[in-house]
Amino acid sequence: MSTAVEKLRDAQETTGSLVCVGLEPAGERLPEGFADSIEGHEAFLHLVLDATRGLACAYKLNLAFFEALGAEGVAMMQRVRGAVPAGALVIADGKRGDIGSSSAKYAEAVYGWLGAESATVNPLMGSDSVGAFLGWADRLTFVLGLTSNPGASDFLGVDDLCLRIARKANGEWNTHGNCGLVVGATRGDAIRKMREAAPRCVFLMPGVGAQGGDLAGAITAARADATLGWSGLVIHSTREILVGKEERGDVARVIREKTQRLVDACQRAMEDAHAG
Repeated sequence: MSTAVEKLRDAQETTGSLVCVGLEPAGERLPEGFADSIEGHEAFLHLVLDATRGLACAYKLNLAFFEALGAEGVAMMQRVRGAVPAGALVIADGKRGDIGSSSAKYAEAVYGWLGAESATVNPLMGSDSVGAFLGWADRLTFVLGLTSNPGASDFLGVDDLCLRIARKANGEWNTHGNCGLVVGATRGDAIRKMREAAPRCVFLMPGVGAQGGDLAGAITAARADATLGWSGLVIHSTREILVGKEERGDVARVIREKTQRLVDACQRAMEDAHAG
């Protein structure tokens, strides 16, 4: 088991939470009083970090939103990363993946320069592409298994491709116990098949909020074996937690309450799954 997985487990035990909060500078999610500027986005993201402190086991930086703002956005991303609570896992969500030499540089960027403990990687170019990330044995690399977006059905959901990826991630690619899977909470019965194919992999599960995934069903289906337990599962949300331009009043309180509701819903689902 990698030190990143151990950190995730410790964070989940400390917070009592499976929740990962998304961080992205998006104009439509800026509440009243925050300018659509580098300074405004950074101030809001710091507010999100403060409001969710102690409730999130992980935070996921959506690299595209920062990079789209140019050099200032990338610099802001590094500052925001530095402000993440020390006990929480930092996930760099860029879904990188290329030939081995390029992937090695992508891995160096997110694991070295940014200092993330985890990242998302596209596995469709194969072992040499993924291996550059997995070579960082102390980190946790999530490969795309069966994502939450509708387009995943074009390829990942055809001819058991997602299950073949899951078996690779669970076996050959998991030498250091540092290979996880992105599995969308929108995927219903397929989640159980993914778990059967990859009992040793941590699942990062988006899609429980705006995309309409069944939280309780996803948690029940994705429950890991005794080796990982509940630390084999991370429930991610961005739009369900962040507010928007229509929000008025105490924004920090609203964000904290939204996060707490998701934490509580996960806890109820775990209790029901255990009882069942």
